[in-house]
Amino acid sequence: MGSWDQIKTWHFVLPPSRPSADHLNQIKKLVSTLDQSYPVAVLGCTPEFRDLLVETGHRNIYILDKNKDFIKLMTELRIYSNKENIVYGDWLETLSNYKNFFSLILSDLTIGNIPYDKRELFYQLVTQALEKDGIFIDKVLTHPFQHINLHELMDKYSNLPLNLLHVNYFSCEFFFCSELLDMRCLVDSTLFYKTLEKKFKNKRLQAFLNNCTKVTPPGCLWYYGKQWAEVRTNYCPELKTLNIFDDDLGSPYFNRLKLFVNTKE
Repeated sequence: MGSWDQIKTWHFVLPPSRPSADHLNQIKKLVSTLDQSYPVAVLGCTPEFRDLLVETGHRNIYILDKNKDFIKLMTELRIYSNKENIVYGDWLETLSNYKNFFSLILSDLTIGNIPYDKRELFYQLVTQALEKDGIFIDKVLTHPFQHINLHELMDKYSNLPLNLLHVNYFSCEFFFCSELLDMRCLVDSTLFYKTLEKKFKNKRLQAFLNNCTKVTPPGCLWYYGKQWAEVRTNYCPELKTLNIFDDDLGSPYFNRLKLFVNTKE
């Protein structure tokens, strides 16, 4: 069982853990300039990306994902129903079948699914799958500075109302940006729940933690926690970065989350 097998309530998940309206608008502007007949790909099965590609008129769309149940779940959250080429399997295996093939590859936080020792290979395969002048648009959670102090976050959420927005932000900050990451340089949700259960005496914090399971369930593991300076060298070394968009000012990932626009020269 992988992390994505645990997630059954994706409709509770909000940006920045999903594509934001601002990022989708930026992507739409870029994608609208491409030839609509050329093959394009989504790494994973992000419903917002799949709907966006329909709205930009693309007709040759590939969805690359290994989890059939999660694809079904994400398809139920879509606006449009259109023909797609579904490619089942691990990206480290399936991408090699599409050398110089895609004019565009879209990716929303896929980096956290790739083990640190597989990152170099993964981005080599992404690069090889792009045709010349192909574009790789990739949302990445970076860690450019120290992780957030737990006591600082505990003080913050002890004074926030319990609602879906703040539960999502709680998940982002405690699970993906806090000093909990220093334990293993991983998001280990089971370990983090156990750790926080022991620390939280405040009823409000306990309520946030209980509701957080709808957004980030126990049993999940993602490869976040290492400093960006350490992992940056393996990130798309053979692609040219055309632009970098930051996250919204009010986002819990502001200054950490980046939307990279890369191209194959």
